[in-house]
Amino acid sequence: MADPIALSPAELTRRGAAFSRAWRMKEAYADLTAALRLAPDDPELRYQIGRHHMRNGHVEMALIVFHDLRRRAPGYRDVAARFETCLGRLRFPPPFDISADLIAVLETGQIDDLQAARIITQVLTSRHGIAADMGLDDARIATITSNRLFRLYLRTCRNIDPAIEAVMLRLRRRAAGLEPGPALPAGLLADLAIGFANDDYVVDWPTDEAAVADRLRTALTGAEAVVPGAAPGLVMTLALYEAPPVAAVAQIRSAAADDEGIAAFIARFHDEPLALAAEPVEMLGRAETATTDAVSARVRSQYETAPYPRWRGVVKNITDFPDTLARALPAQPDVLIAGCGTGRHPANWASATTCRSLLAIDLSRNSLAYAAVKMRELGLADRIRFARADILDLPALLPPASFDLIEAVGVLHHMADPFRGWQVLRDLLRPGGWMRIGLYSRTARRHITRARAWLADRNWGKTPADIRRFRRELVAGRLDPALDPLKDITDIHNLHHLRDLLFHEQELTFTPGMIRDHLDRLGLTFAGFSTGRPEILHTYRHRFPEDPTATDLDRWAAFEADHPDAFLGMYQFWCYDPQGGAVRI
Repeated sequence: MADPIALSPAELTRRGAAFSRAWRMKEAYADLTAALRLAPDDPELRYQIGRHHMRNGHVEMALIVFHDLRRRAPGYRDVAARFETCLGRLRFPPPFDISADLIAVLETGQIDDLQAARIITQVLTSRHGIAADMGLDDARIATITSNRLFRLYLRTCRNIDPAIEAVMLRLRRRAAGLEPGPALPAGLLADLAIGFANDDYVVDWPTDEAAVADRLRTALTGAEAVVPGAAPGLVMTLALYEAPPVAAVAQIRSAAADDEGIAAFIARFHDEPLALAAEPVEMLGRAETATTDAVSARVRSQYETAPYPRWRGVVKNITDFPDTLARALPAQPDVLIAGCGTGRHPANWASATTCRSLLAIDLSRNSLAYAAVKMRELGLADRIRFARADILDLPALLPPASFDLIEAVGVLHHMADPFRGWQVLRDLLRPGGWMRIGLYSRTARRHITRARAWLADRNWGKTPADIRRFRRELVAGRLDPALDPLKDITDIHNLHHLRDLLFHEQELTFTPGMIRDHLDRLGLTFAGFSTGRPEILHTYRHRFPEDPTATDLDRWAAFEADHPDAFLGMYQFWCYDPQGGAVRI
């Protein structure tokens, strides 16, 4: 290898970037830092250093680089989008204040609101002083009311922070008239109500607050019972405990003229429920199919009751994933997303890819209605077709070999026989086609499996009240200490997420060996994991340099034994039909 000193900055940059793409990280870092000493102001060099940090999983370092590059070279390449991508993936705040940046992406929706909650709460608690024991006198409430980041967080994210939850609960008691002090400003009350709704009312309430909620519910039953002058306060206070009657929300529309919080409240509790109820959802086929699978029926019922998850906006995914997949597929592929839920995956596909056809199916009518409404809001409705169907019914509804790419993430492990469902999808794949599959890891889900068994042994119910009671007892430390690891999982801060985590109607888990066996039976080739955490792949390559493609599932099993939380979300991986001559990514 040539001496770095003998090469020009441009040559060092090109070679360093190539090393980085090849996961030769030490050599990449040596070349890029040598180039930086020679050309500290070169924007392309700094851009490649930022990309190198992203590949390594060093999101915080990448953010600093792209933040600086935005200042040095405004509009350079896709720096702004990469900065926003890093912003949503931060694990801890950088040394400079990013409040304004977070506000900007929350306002535009260019952030994964489900993922970004972690960094936003850290900024709110560390830089803005939001704390469980903070005083709530008039001056402090005025400060909170004017804190735009806090208000937008309540309005657009689900809360995952106990300290912020404690503040929300104290504000709720103030709004209910159970703590002394003046009434909360209407805009703050509106955003607070949306915040509790974003958590799907997972936090229960003591007896005195239950009595307040009962009185408000009685007062607002039927539009004729609403007193117009008192309606805004009554309606928004009830919304701190449950979704208020749509007819009652309609009567406070005039109050929204000058307050974006109240306008957002009306959109959430009036406009959205009406839109979801009226949304026509297509059946794949001319009529309701006669599926007799009992598990499918139970899973469908769960998601009709609790569509999951709510989401806002589409993030332009900026990744350094190899482009082998793009080269292998047609320029305009036919894509099937099986088990699309509320539409986050289809939204990402529709916003980032030009498809000849994009079909997204799901069991749940209510989930599909939410997906369709969100697509229309984002201007993506003409790029996708939603339809209700059971995977098991697809052979009677679609011709074989219909799709170039099929995605089934977080779906198969909720079926009675995942292999049967996977086989159905395999038969719909064209020769040389690709699949993206997501399955729960048996190792990573060990705490959840233990908790599910604990709940089953006690015949714990699955109603919202049962789930809230479990959460209350867990957070208070009154359950088996073996369940304590669950406290660190953000899903416990949302009712529907918690239901999906521990109270799901059907859940199976997998191992790398089981994945390999299924792939062999289906005649598919494993092409690599897509974890969303580059540091995992980097650590794997460092341990197993003899597997440069990172596609040896036996070695991945050994890796996961030493890193049991590597696939906490789930295994997500690519595979393909080798008949098309595809190569591994």
